[in-house]
Amino acid sequence: MTSEPLKVLIIGAGAGGLCLAQGLKRDGVAVEVFERDHSPEQQPQGYRLSINATGGKALETCLPGPLFEKFTRNTAQPSEAVTVLDHRLNRLLAIEFAHRARDSSQAERPVSRRTLRRVLLCGLERTVHFGKRFAGYETATDGGVVARFEDGSTARGDVLVGADGANSRVRALLLPEAKRRDTGIVGVAGKLPLTDEVRAATPPDILRGPTPILGPRGCFMFCSPVQYGDLEGADEAIADREEYVMWAVTARRAKFGFPPDEDALTGADLKRSVQQLTGDWHPMLRRMIERTDPSTIGALSVKTSTPVAPWKTCNVTLLGDALHNMPPFRGVGANTALWDAAQLRAALVAVERGERGLVDALAGYERAMIEHGFAAVRASLRATAQFHAERWLERAFVKTFFRAAGLLPGASALMAGGR
Repeated sequence: MTSEPLKVLIIGAGAGGLCLAQGLKRDGVAVEVFERDHSPEQQPQGYRLSINATGGKALETCLPGPLFEKFTRNTAQPSEAVTVLDHRLNRLLAIEFAHRARDSSQAERPVSRRTLRRVLLCGLERTVHFGKRFAGYETATDGGVVARFEDGSTARGDVLVGADGANSRVRALLLPEAKRRDTGIVGVAGKLPLTDEVRAATPPDILRGPTPILGPRGCFMFCSPVQYGDLEGADEAIADREEYVMWAVTARRAKFGFPPDEDALTGADLKRSVQQLTGDWHPMLRRMIERTDPSTIGALSVKTSTPVAPWKTCNVTLLGDALHNMPPFRGVGANTALWDAAQLRAALVAVERGERGLVDALAGYERAMIEHGFAAVRASLRATAQFHAERWLERAFVKTFFRAAGLLPGASALMAGGR
């Protein structure tokens, strides 16, 4: 089988889109990325991502060796454990991670969104075009695809990949029937700098890694540290040095008592709402919230995608949150997007090498992506329900489940593998 050189257009310079671009460039496939942000630094800092073994393996597969090493050198310290607590800081479950060095793709490591984007942009300076807001696409006369942008410019390729996030414009055109729904859960999150005083006053389990905390009345808290320790060999232009504990309190919207004009709430307003909601929680948790600067506090409505069946494959496809956006309660959204990127890279490289036809390769990718992505959505929705159970009996069952998982041989490792 022979083939003409392939050109791939990617809409969106998030983690999944840039990982795919790196993988294609590594294998000699022509690729261009179009991002609506006007510069690499325009993306808000937000909170850290946790790159698990799935995401780490995808990055290692797609990135040139030296660039993967750059990634590992500039991430935070790998997590030691995931610990599930109740709001009184009683331990329900601890999943210990095997010790992993920073350069291991198997390590569970926090990384700031900005650092990850900086790493993934390395070597793509001529590939990524900023300030390009996608407007639409159409089939070219030769069977290719033409992407149109709001500034009036166009780009032509053989494949168009929508990697443009949960509000994907590509998805809206390709699959108008694919919808997102509001789960009714709202999260309020903040960042607390890890000074020596804060470190001494923070529950030790939280400093070891991601920490889900089951509260009463359907309330939930999640904490995770970002610590760097010895960053010898880190790139000053890429690595962040901000050490902090990220926390988020989530519950059904009505429990926060927000006014109708929710968007007008300030960080101070949100902080007061969380303090009222957690008034009977352990003092160490309440102090973490009290010490948090309101300027770091924001709110987010938790939404999820609805399942879709495989569609008739064409030369336009999707990746990551553009199709299978999910609640954050298992921490796998970014890792699932990176998995997609590695799978799509393999499919497109096979087309470039003449080993598969384009439609056949994309159809295979889409089937696998739909199955894997929506399995992650379902798992995230199950976690959402567990963490926000409101009835006393439901909460008691969830706590018993976690305690039992810690006692059963291999159960903790199985749960960790699910991440």
